[in-house]
Amino acid sequence: SMSRLDQKTVANRYARAIFELAQEDGHLDQTYQELVSVRQVFLDNPSLAPLLAGVDLGIKEKQALVDQVKEGASKYVANLLQMAFDYRRMSDMVAIVDEFERRYDEKHKRVHAEVVTAVQLDETRRNQLRDNLAARLGAQEIVLNEKVDPTILGGVVVKTANQTLDGSIKTKIEQIRRLIVK
Repeated sequence: SMSRLDQKTVANRYARAIFELAQEDGHLDQTYQELVSVRQVFLDNPSLAPLLAGVDLGIKEKQALVDQVKEGASKYVANLLQMAFDYRRMSDMVAIVDEFERRYDEKHKRVHAEVVTAVQLDETRRNQLRDNLAARLGAQEIVLNEKVDPTILGGVVVKTANQTLDGSIKTKIEQIRRLIVK
């Protein structure tokens, strides 16, 4: 089987190609939305990629499956799916979309942040947090993935791809405790 580096290299090449094409033609947003849907199909049906890569189905049946996934897709996404199939890269589709999304986020200064709070955020606090993070991280848009964890007692812990901002009360108490115990 291919090493992970190979998958990353492959995903990078495919993602860059479709990203540049879609961007040139002004279809970046639409292509992004489509690719997210395609990724969901592969995530929801974990047996799909192995089936398309395996020996259980004949080429005609495989192509029929690919055509189903391609249904309603723009030419960019349809071509990408067909190429991935022809070059036996269906198992890399999720990685390809992930890589496309990384480029899309970069272009739009969009940051994905995992936010842990002791209690569910209300709309006001959520918007405040979004604005604060955007300012702090130099982002135009913050995409929040919220988790509730009562054990942090209060405050908020934010994780992005590049950093962790820990403003939880639990951590502050531990810091104070360390100072006292010294």
